[in-house]
Amino acid sequence: MALTLARPSSTPSEPSDGTDDAARVLHVVASNDRSTAAALRDYVASTGHLEHWVLAGKDSLSSLTLPSGVRSIHIVSLPDGVRARLRAISETFTKVRPIRVHAHSFEAGAYVRLVCAVPTKSIVYSPHCYTFERRDISAGARALNAFVEYLLAPRAAAVAACSLRELHLAARLHRTGQLVHVPHVPSNSSFESTEAPPLGQAGRIVAAIGPLTAQRDPEFFVRTLAAADPGASWIWIGDGEPRYRRLLEDAGVCVTGHLPRKNMIRLLRTADVYVHTAAWEGSCDMLLEAAATGLPIAARSIPALRALRIAGLAQTPEALADTVMRMLRSPADRRIQCESFRRAFRINSRAIQSDRLCELYGRKRRNS
Repeated sequence: MALTLARPSSTPSEPSDGTDDAARVLHVVASNDRSTAAALRDYVASTGHLEHWVLAGKDSLSSLTLPSGVRSIHIVSLPDGVRARLRAISETFTKVRPIRVHAHSFEAGAYVRLVCAVPTKSIVYSPHCYTFERRDISAGARALNAFVEYLLAPRAAAVAACSLRELHLAARLHRTGQLVHVPHVPSNSSFESTEAPPLGQAGRIVAAIGPLTAQRDPEFFVRTLAAADPGASWIWIGDGEPRYRRLLEDAGVCVTGHLPRKNMIRLLRTADVYVHTAAWEGSCDMLLEAAATGLPIAARSIPALRALRIAGLAQTPEALADTVMRMLRSPADRRIQCESFRRAFRINSRAIQSDRLCELYGRKRRNS
């Protein structure tokens, strides 16, 4: 793999025959969201036979890790400032001449679609959760974001949606163009045994995982704990805003702090139930990881999960607490719930992700 930190000062060789050897994809990232960074890493890994250029801001680079085994990755710094970023995208596109420009998240999607030098036919847009889905901003801000998405929709030839919910929303905004669901992939790239793991012998552990933010809604988690029967240990794997950490610790929740992803998954495997309290979702990454380990899941009812047709979603903390208790007591309920989530994520595989990205990029997947 060739990994370079460079400026596109020299023009790459002219694509000649349309083969993979001439295929370059330019990714533009302006967000430091870890979920977006993880998605980009997966997308590059799934199309490692292509040449990838990543145009990313300083904040984005801090959360970006790139995979091994990829033929060629070039990193280009995206400067600060709106005008500077628009100019950088235009200049990089002109010099790199990619087959596709893949814009990741709302900010990068706006920049790319505002650059006249980038033709519509070259643009692939991944919202990574539409900003108007957020519940930590005002209704007016959500409406404005939706309006911006509507105005810019014609400037993307394709939308690479990370979930069925996102695909349904994209269909409302994009009356023309290609809409493709590109599923995320669990860390181990596959699902384990279909049997729910047995309950722990040393005590019951109820776990949540993710950053302590409004999106994850730790308050809903605390209210669920308050409504549940005593006797289990409740842990939150992750860290974030201090006010949420204090809230959880005051309620008796063990907060682990930030852990490397592999350690997060290892600790998750020791739990008896995974609890998901997010107020809104994009790719449902943590749910996917829990389902991949075979862990029973108790989840809050939100549009992203209802789109997956998952049974037993809870509308209230009290209902969620009831689900947790059933998962801790009934092997049959554990097995049924595990199977429900496995069916929901049945297409979340490396092969399908690779096929759909190659479809978007106009290239066939190379057999490994």
